[in-house]
Amino acid sequence: MKYSVRFVFGLIVVALLLGCAISPNDLTSTNSAPASNSGGVQSAPRVPTIVAPTAPPAAISAPPQVALRAPESSRDSADLDRQAARVARALPHPTERATLAPPRITERATVAPDAAARVGKPGQPLEGAELYVHLPPQAKMQQPLRVFLALHGMGNRGDAFAHNLIKIAEQNNWVLIAPTFHYRDYLDPKQLMDDDIQLSKRILDTLDVLPQRLNLKLYRQVLIFGYSRGAQLAHRFAYFYPDRVKSVAALSAGAYTLPTEKVSSAKGTQVVPFPYGVGDLQECVGAPINWSAPKKISFWVGVGERDNQPLDVARAFDQYGGRTRVERAQSFKQALQNIGIDVYLAIFPNVSHDTVPEMRVGALQFLRAEELADPLDD
Repeated sequence: MKYSVRFVFGLIVVALLLGCAISPNDLTSTNSAPASNSGGVQSAPRVPTIVAPTAPPAAISAPPQVALRAPESSRDSADLDRQAARVARALPHPTERATLAPPRITERATVAPDAAARVGKPGQPLEGAELYVHLPPQAKMQQPLRVFLALHGMGNRGDAFAHNLIKIAEQNNWVLIAPTFHYRDYLDPKQLMDDDIQLSKRILDTLDVLPQRLNLKLYRQVLIFGYSRGAQLAHRFAYFYPDRVKSVAALSAGAYTLPTEKVSSAKGTQVVPFPYGVGDLQECVGAPINWSAPKKISFWVGVGERDNQPLDVARAFDQYGGRTRVERAQSFKQALQNIGIDVYLAIFPNVSHDTVPEMRVGALQFLRAEELADPLDD
């Protein structure tokens, strides 16, 4: 009995020691291992589930989201497009629309080579999209009517240039005509000369057929309003065909043909050739020029005080009238006065190369006053 008790106690001690040697993890793994199935194939041990951390490490964290915006240049371009669209919607539209001319060119651009063919040939009147015409109200009841010729500058169109002239034309019962011309390089004196000779002939031919086209009685002499490149054409047309012109308003011309045939210098007397002067004008035009006729024409010359950038005008004219539009306008006025032509010069303060309302009003008031001064002198 004594030995039996000791044996049992020994077994208990051994069991306790063995229990301490087995870890809790070993017990968990043993209890969770699946038993073999009836087919004898053991299933793969379970892969531990990996739990992602609640937040990624700072080194790879995504940047905070921000509102994307276009680059400044893109946003500026979009703003300009929207502004241009608003301006286009606000522009007045003529009541009689002509077909749009080909794409515009910049004031200082050299015109494409094919422009020479589009200038037209002498003896070819303007027609269709080349000529915008606006009649005053009740034109049939006001005959005869005065023709008001509006000549645009580089890159413009006749119908667009006529926008701001329609109201005054209606008030004065003028037949407003505004041709569209494809001027060539105005910095090249040769192209300038050739263009103005041909374009002037086309204007003359158009005036000749206009009464028949409109079925209206028209005065023979016209009033001319020209801006920039159109101002150059305006005063040269008056030189070529003075019997068809009553008065001329020339605004901001880049160059003028002085009514001077010869000049004296240390080298003796020299002829001033066209387009700088009129020394060889008859040869260029191909017809005699009666210089007593232009003396009956009155001129109004307007220019902005700040329209004085030398790079904007042809350098070939510097020795004949100055380096800027302002200097050349002053020289033109003096040259006209020297041969007894009535001329008025208006220089507008703080105005650059533009037709501001004050300039336009001054020119139109002059043309109307000259018409009323001699209403029947046609």
